[in-house]
Amino acid sequence: MSEPLPRQVIREHLFEETLSALLPDRRKADQFVEAAEYVLARNPESGSLLDPAMKVWFVPMSPVGVKQVSLYYTFDDETVWLLAIMRVPV
Repeated sequence: MSEPLPRQVIREHLFEETLSALLPDRRKADQFVEAAEYVLARNPESGSLLDPAMKVWFVPMSPVGVKQVSLYYTFDDETVWLLAIMRVPV
């Protein structure tokens, strides 16, 4: 039996849209982000602070094909909100 996550993870609509654009296969998309959800629910400060004013953080993800991507999120003591996952500009 798995232990409950210390924080709830919520996928925002934009996150779902950007994830679907990167990985149209829903099952593969879910598998791609589940490790990040696990880590961020336990230690959201493991990412890097992108915008202190808006409290937006990011974490680099494995490449999707040749596309390097990052996951953008924010959090509080109870919840992590996944905001978007997008290709990193080159």
